[in-house]
Amino acid sequence: MYYIKKILKMVFSIYLIGTISFLLLELIPGDPALAILGVESSAEDIAILRERLGLNKSLGLRYLEWGKGVLVGDFGKSFKYEEPVSQLILERLPLTIEIAIITVIIVLIFSIPLSFFVHKVRSIRVKKIIDFLIGLCISIPSFWLGILAMFLFSVILRWFSVGYNKSFSSLLLPCLVIAIPNIGVFTSYIKNNLEVELREEYIKYLFVNGVKKFWLNCYILKNSIIPVIPLIGIMLIDLIMGIVIIEQIFSIPGIGRLMITAIINRDLPLVQGLIFYTSVVLVVINFIIDILYSIIDPRIRSER
Repeated sequence: MYYIKKILKMVFSIYLIGTISFLLLELIPGDPALAILGVESSAEDIAILRERLGLNKSLGLRYLEWGKGVLVGDFGKSFKYEEPVSQLILERLPLTIEIAIITVIIVLIFSIPLSFFVHKVRSIRVKKIIDFLIGLCISIPSFWLGILAMFLFSVILRWFSVGYNKSFSSLLLPCLVIAIPNIGVFTSYIKNNLEVELREEYIKYLFVNGVKKFWLNCYILKNSIIPVIPLIGIMLIDLIMGIVIIEQIFSIPGIGRLMITAIINRDLPLVQGLIFYTSVVLVVINFIIDILYSIIDPRIRSER
């Protein structure tokens, strides 16, 4: 019953997000036909283009046609690119997902051992320095860090390419730039969870009964990671929704850059399609995180 409720909520959320995004974009002032042709175009040319794009139809009729198209994966054609919206999104989405996955892996690889190291530090002075460095990582603006990293590692040292060149190595630097603030957040979060977990009675019981340090750390890590799972979901959602600034700096043709282009050109079908696709990904990730969380901690299902 728990899983059925989650599936129904997911489907309803997708429908609601799609409807709201369609209505909001349709109610925005301005004429897409005028934006495409320019202010110097004649009224006759604008009327012809509006008819060709279907903008002369009523709002209700456009919504029904859009809804029918969504059910079969057809979001219409882009005003700017004159290509199917689905095709444009599916060309960019895999790259954004790849960046998100690489970034999450980097964050987990660095933050988990780092949190154990920080937790074991006993010197108050060293702890203050580490806390300052973690806070610095979290607060560094991504655009400044991206420009600095590109200048240092791409221009001076030439370890990485200046921009994206369709190779895996060209994604490593932007992923590291995105990962640094998240490493600070995850390290701080896991460290606090470790401090709470070490006070639990079962840890004392296992230690007294001679459980090896390796297995004791495994128990502690497992229970410290569980509260972090929703945080991983939030980070994934943030990454997939588009790291616009980083994509601009490193010339990565991802979802974020496509969204900016669509908004500037008032490309309504493309904007609607992007909002719907990213919303579906967002809702599905939340659903997976909820299911995963309920499997790891069965008490969640009984509470709901």
